[in-house]
Amino acid sequence: MRSNRIRDWAVLVLLASFFLAGDQVSKILVRQNLAVGEAWAPIPALSGVLTITHVQNSGVAFGQLPGLGWLFMLVNLAVLVAIVIFYPRIPREQWPLRLSAALILAGDLGNVIDRLRTAFLASQQTGSFWTALPRAYVTDFVDVKIWPVWNVADMCIVSGVGILAWMLWRNEDLLLGNSTVTEEQ
Repeated sequence: MRSNRIRDWAVLVLLASFFLAGDQVSKILVRQNLAVGEAWAPIPALSGVLTITHVQNSGVAFGQLPGLGWLFMLVNLAVLVAIVIFYPRIPREQWPLRLSAALILAGDLGNVIDRLRTAFLASQQTGSFWTALPRAYVTDFVDVKIWPVWNVADMCIVSGVGILAWMLWRNEDLLLGNSTVTEEQ
C-alpha cells in the first residue's frame, strides 16, 4: 500500500516536473534571445497570427492589475497547498484528474518561480524583498494577436482547469465526492 502511495506521488512529481521544465526553459530562451517588447516570427508566413513576443507581466492573468501579481502569487500558493492536500484522494483510475493536478501544479509553480526570481532581483536594487514584490513579473511570450500574450505555465493551468471542468461536467459523482466513479458508456 505504501509503495502505491509513493508511486502516485512520483507520477505527480514527474509529470509536473516535465511541464515545469518546459515552462522554465522556454522562458529562459525568450529572456536570453529577445529584448523586452521584441517579437520574433518563427513562421514568417504566420507573423500576423503568431509571434514570440517578450513581455514582462507584473499583473495577474492577461496583464490585468499591473503591480498586483504578488496577490495572485498568494492564490497560486493556496492552489499548491490544495493540490498537495487533495491529490491523494483522487482515485488512481481517474488519470485525467491526476493529469489535471500535475498541469495546474506545474503552471502554478512556473509562475511563482518567475515572480520570486524577479522579486529577488529587484530586491537587490530596493534593498527589501517586500518593497520589490510589486515589481515582480512573469515572462510571457506566446502572442496569438487576438489574445493577450501568455506562457507555457498559463497553458498548463488553463489545460488543467479545462480537464477538471470537463471531468466534473461529465461525471457529477465527482462533484458529490463519491470516490467510486464509473465511466460513462
